[in-house]
Amino acid sequence: MRVRTASIAGLVAAAATASLLASPAHAHSAELATFRLGIQLADDGGASQFGQEQFTNNVKFGNSVSAWAGDANKFDPDAVRLNLETNPGDPLIGRDFRIGAQAMDKGSHLGPVQYTPWASAGGGQSDFVTDDNGWDPDEYRLFLDTRAWPSSASLVDFRISVTAVDKGVPGVPAFTPWAGQGGGRSPLALDTNGFDFDGFVLGLEVR
Repeated sequence: MRVRTASIAGLVAAAATASLLASPAHAHSAELATFRLGIQLADDGGASQFGQEQFTNNVKFGNSVSAWAGDANKFDPDAVRLNLETNPGDPLIGRDFRIGAQAMDKGSHLGPVQYTPWASAGGGQSDFVTDDNGWDPDEYRLFLDTRAWPSSASLVDFRISVTAVDKGVPGVPAFTPWAGQGGGRSPLALDTNGFDFDGFVLGLEVR
């Protein structure tokens, strides 16, 4: 069943427990480290059949995309988690970024790439990431876009989230730790019945 992506993104935003806060207007912070993003999928309600974790490049190298990630048999995963892997000692200075994802089914049925807003714009939610028929994709990949920081706003900290969605109903958002705390993996995100989600929504929370 097709569901309007704007409606799903609105439901996910309502389900999230943390607010998306705008950055204060002063010099760009040099305290955060550069990073790359990873994605991993599993089956059996998130209990087994973990696929290989796939990563983008480090943000300092410009735009990048991960390899396709699926569960162990690359068929209808039940759970997804993200990894915000920071590179301590390598400061994130003057770089803006946004996060995207794309879904694929049966090796060829691609959905559109859906992005969060830019960090400098306060972050936010992506539209619904799914395949071309909006039903049970097999694999996903992440996109990391970067550009020069466009204003005098300051990025104090950020984290990312993923919310599994099935039949238009979102599960509980799963957040990575904050970048300023060293980043790391999110918990596994499941839909409401822990079985064959139809896609997910990404979140970029900044402060």
